[in-house]
Amino acid sequence: MNVAVAQPPADAVADQLREAIAAIDGLNGVDPAAADVLLAVDDATLRAAVDSEHGRPLLVLPASDSDAAPADRSTVLANLAAHATTVPTTSRRVLSVQADDTATRAVRDCAIVTTDPARISEYRVMSEETTVTTFRADGVVVATPLGTATYSRAAGGPRLAPDTGLAVVPIAPFAMTADQWVASPPLTLRVERDDAVTVLADGREVASGGADLTVSVSVAGSITVVDRRRLAERGRNWKNSNESSPQG
Repeated sequence: MNVAVAQPPADAVADQLREAIAAIDGLNGVDPAAADVLLAVDDATLRAAVDSEHGRPLLVLPASDSDAAPADRSTVLANLAAHATTVPTTSRRVLSVQADDTATRAVRDCAIVTTDPARISEYRVMSEETTVTTFRADGVVVATPLGTATYSRAAGGPRLAPDTGLAVVPIAPFAMTADQWVASPPLTLRVERDDAVTVLADGREVASGGADLTVSVSVAGSITVVDRRRLAERGRNWKNSNESSPQG
């Protein structure tokens, strides 16, 4: 099977990937244009794969900032080689994020956060022009099921199975007990107080503003990804293991 990284990562990670691919029978490292499966190791490579609209399966590998990442990535790649003739795939939503006049796409999440540290603003979440909630917090994140394993999770949000909706999670809420929501898109987020805020999509800044800044989040399509759960099920029942949580 021919594999390639969607976008070259940092040199150290690139070297690790080349060594891992070379050590696994059945895998060949090639240029992206010739790959059967594209690899993503961070948000930059994930965005590159989404923006290219290449149509080939994307394998999201364990994050490069994890101490165990090299070994974990080698395990996933070995499982991929074992499924060379029938690579299990699934789809993941791609979000359209519209912040006033700026539009972009995201696979993991969209967030609004106060620009200055330790500042609290007020946010309104709406669905089809109906207010779902308002709250005071450092920010708010709206995460896809794929994104609920990262920033949303760190903010205390739930893990979501594929195609179950979007997680709406306050970031460091002012209230001692703050609700969280699983909502269906499209959603609208609005800043209610005159505080400087920054809008992020998959961790990159896309806009900034203050009171009355409006961010619309809707579904813009989907990407095909390799289902790591089914890759790992060879030789065991993953439903009864600790690996049953949703993965890319």
